[in-house]
Amino acid sequence: MQDSIAPNEFDLSLINALQIAPRASWTDLSPILEADPTTLARRWKRLQDDGLARVTAFPRPSVMARLNMAYVELSCRNGTIEQVASVLAEHPDTLSIQFIAGSHQLLLTVVPGAGLADYLLNWVGGFPDVISYHVHVVTGMPYEAQHWQVGALSPGQRRELRALVPPIESRTDSDHITELDQRVIDLLCNDGRVGYHDIAERLGIAPATAARRLNRLLREGILGLRCDISRGAMGWPVAAVLWGSAGADALDRAGDLGDRIPEVRLCSTLAGPENTHLVVWLRTAADLVRVERRLLDELPGLRIADRRVVLRTFKFMGGIVDAGQRFTRTVPLRPRAMQRA
Repeated sequence: MQDSIAPNEFDLSLINALQIAPRASWTDLSPILEADPTTLARRWKRLQDDGLARVTAFPRPSVMARLNMAYVELSCRNGTIEQVASVLAEHPDTLSIQFIAGSHQLLLTVVPGAGLADYLLNWVGGFPDVISYHVHVVTGMPYEAQHWQVGALSPGQRRELRALVPPIESRTDSDHITELDQRVIDLLCNDGRVGYHDIAERLGIAPATAARRLNRLLREGILGLRCDISRGAMGWPVAAVLWGSAGADALDRAGDLGDRIPEVRLCSTLAGPENTHLVVWLRTAADLVRVERRLLDELPGLRIADRRVVLRTFKFMGGIVDAGQRFTRTVPLRPRAMQRA
């Protein structure tokens, strides 16, 4: 790892650009960010090497909809939380793991390829140090995490960047993934900006084949790409998870919730009496009260039943996170297991 660097406004602008257009070339980004391509590439590499930011792959909702995506809260025996989290983190179906303040210690985001029952009975159920668990099955995602932005660019810059993003086809029957596709996915999970020639060289295929395979995964909505950050290092040291309930009319208004309340990172709908799950990123813990008031104003009828502050993140969308909350390595997704029989 290179010497650590403190992120600045230029870094935030670069990250914001890659949140909108994750695979845009440095040449295309250069006039928008007013920096030469070499500078952009060098700065991004340092952010990556320092564990502050990364571009990675994630399963699109069209894939997750066929599965029982869920949030699983675990209670563990005293002194075993880190050990349990460390083992759970190696499972590709466990996308994220957070240590939270609340009635349970760990909060998992899971997309179990073999089914939620199998994941709970044969994986989580095999941990003697897990005392109990509570499951929230996800039924929808009105506001997805990849739409959240650091807000460092002007409206005009954002428009120019959106023009660089290829459209996604509305396909619901195109989730066939071959062994070669999976090898491409492994590379994308580790570096979502990996080039076609690099893929071809590592996999022993033609660059045209690499381009065709990668673009099909993205175009048909099997995978998406997102730019993730080390939250605390970038100025959002506090995260909170809110559980509540809201009517259908209110949830219909949540599609642009993050645009209206910048602290909102994610909004999911759930099966159960508490049908709403929200994640907010904050500058300080005191901001939670203000953000809650905004949420109640923007989503009439919303009732917040519980609040859990995130104390530490062990894994974030496949990325292993160290005690300093920086990315160290990636456990690639295994969407081949996500296909329909």
